[in-house]
Amino acid sequence: MGEVSSPEVLAVLEVLDREGQVRQSHRVTAWPVHIGRALDNDLSLPDPHVAAHHAVIDHGESGLVLQALQTHNGVQVGRRRLRGGERELLRDDGAPLELTAGRTHLRLRRAGEALPPEMPLAAAATWLRRVGPTLAAGTGLALALAFSTWLDSDPDTFARALGAAALTAVMGAALWVALWALLSKTFTRQTHADWHLKVFLIASLTWVVIAVVPDLLAFSLSWPWVGDFGFVLGYAVGAAALYFHLTAVEPGRLRLMRGVAVMAFIGGVGLTLWSNHQRSDRLGAELYMSHLFPPALRVAKPVPADRFVEGLAALQPVLDAKAKEAPLSDGGSGGSDEE
Repeated sequence: MGEVSSPEVLAVLEVLDREGQVRQSHRVTAWPVHIGRALDNDLSLPDPHVAAHHAVIDHGESGLVLQALQTHNGVQVGRRRLRGGERELLRDDGAPLELTAGRTHLRLRRAGEALPPEMPLAAAATWLRRVGPTLAAGTGLALALAFSTWLDSDPDTFARALGAAALTAVMGAALWVALWALLSKTFTRQTHADWHLKVFLIASLTWVVIAVVPDLLAFSLSWPWVGDFGFVLGYAVGAAALYFHLTAVEPGRLRLMRGVAVMAFIGGVGLTLWSNHQRSDRLGAELYMSHLFPPALRVAKPVPADRFVEGLAALQPVLDAKAKEAPLSDGGSGGSDEE
């Protein structure tokens, strides 16, 4: 009996994880290829966000055609999302094609595509590249925390204050990362704890830096408005950290996650501006520059005393108007205390 030749492989459809590594591979020996959650598909995906019969890839006269079937979530192809019933001709430029069905990332590799050269083994370099930013951010944050504690404490109590600050920082970081890891585990079945730790450390270090930079610029250049609105940078860092945390929770809906981060930034800035105006009738956070730095960092030219006194004259009408305002009664009513 002669040997049975194996069918020709036309393409390979791969299931990728979040890091781009292949978790499942399906050899395509004939078109069409059906994709879905049901067991009668050629590629069955255990993804609750994938329909029973989600999509089909077939070979037409002009090349491969992808069609989304009876699905509410559709299929993402590049920047376009195919809704149920829509079709699209897949590009054929000699490079693999990436698709997204539900929360599952797919890659289609066709026969004849050029393969990239083999990558050399570099385990140490790969490990350092992966954990390097986390180590650098953690080291920088630890040094910044130690320096801040040294400035705020006496020499006799520095060691105890540093220990308390370090314990608080470690416990806070552990709780924060654990909560985000729990969310990631709930939605993606993976904790991504290393990613959340990296985001936390980089965001915290950036926040420590921008907490000083606006006040330093305000002092050096005599730009008090920079210090008044320095909180805007803090909200920007918080919104960026929120976005990168959410990418591990909802990796398939990045546009929505960007919208959530932008809305959080706008809401935080708006509420702070409103609170400042209610508290002090001004939008800025500070009535005066409360941070004094070494005189050597001063760049702006000093103001002569007579010009400074002349500038105070503009405050006279404002102070007179405030003095004429009737004080509010303790009881919240304008009535007399007499019965």
